Amino acid sequence: MSVEVGRFHDLHEAELAAGLLRSAGIQAEVADHHLIGMDPLMQRAVGGLRVMAPDGDAVDARAILARVQAGEFADPDPDAEALPEADDRPGHGAAMVLGVIAFPWAVAGMTGARRSLSRRRRLAPLALGLLMLLAIGVPLAVRLLH
Repeated sequence: MSVEVGRFHDLHEAELAAGLLRSAGIQAEVADHHLIGMDPLMQRAVGGLRVMAPDGDAVDARAILARVQAGEFADPDPDAEALPEADDRPGHGAAMVLGVIAFPWAVAGMTGARRSLSRRRRLAPLALGLLMLLAIGVPLAVRLLH
């Protein structure tokens, strides 16, 4: 028979807790998992998600979950593997400039401007692209050069 060893308000937290318990050799499962998967608004109606474990492993499971709540498994240095800053990513600015340059042709393809007989309609994506290049591309190019 299974007993409740933890209660969570989020499906992802409950699944992570059950996965942690499974990695410790405890056969844990999330009760009402399928109900919440079909209708996430039911989480509050059922009182949260229960993580269930066998009777014999309940004490160990509760102890593991208490250690998680205490932060025992947390990374001592959260900034050790921080994401790079926007300026540190190689090629990021160049990709933005290429995206701005390619934008008019994408717009022309979506609006059917190539098939239009009107010169104004054919040149509108180019004019829009040039405006975007001036507004976005020039500042990006200046940042890349510095």
